[in-house]
Amino acid sequence: MIEKTQMLIRIVDDDEPFADAICFLLLSKGLRAVVHASAEKFLEQDDPSVPGCLILDYQMPELNGIETQRKLLDKGWRWPVIFMTAHADVDMAITAFKQGACDLLQKPVAPDVLIAAVETSLEKVRAGMRHHHDEVCGLFEGLTNRERQIVKLAAAGLANQQIADRLGISERTVEAHRSAAYRRLNVKCLEELQAFIRDMDD
Repeated sequence: MIEKTQMLIRIVDDDEPFADAICFLLLSKGLRAVVHASAEKFLEQDDPSVPGCLILDYQMPELNGIETQRKLLDKGWRWPVIFMTAHADVDMAITAFKQGACDLLQKPVAPDVLIAAVETSLEKVRAGMRHHHDEVCGLFEGLTNRERQIVKLAAAGLANQQIADRLGISERTVEAHRSAAYRRLNVKCLEELQAFIRDMDD
């Protein structure tokens, strides 16, 4: 299971000195952090597959925090979002939380308050990943021994005929077991199967 020190904390704030100070604070605690000076750069450069959380300023030129959060949701973002703002209002707070924000901090924020919010967010990520891992392992254990053999070989990149030769069975038998395993695991293609196996092995 991934440790908190391996997760990535994204800081998106157009106030670069402030963002750099937050980044330095997080790094001093042994955490990984990166600064993006605009929402546009963040959306363009970030790899959403990397677990972690997002510290997001509300008032920014071009895209504000709420608009950025909405774009992330459209892209399937699943990590916690911590909003920071010097000018919070009720409507903004309601929208942020409705869209899944986990915290809203008022600038300037005390270092211990920020660290506590980040630690809470990262622990939520770990808990979610543990739950997902348990679900994935449960689905895999529900396969027959032959299905488990076949999906592992398929995920390793072997074609059906190669799997058949390796196991001493017919290609048609491989196809039947592979199709049944895909249904049980709720995957539709090789890429999804490989992602499933990676999640199980994490």
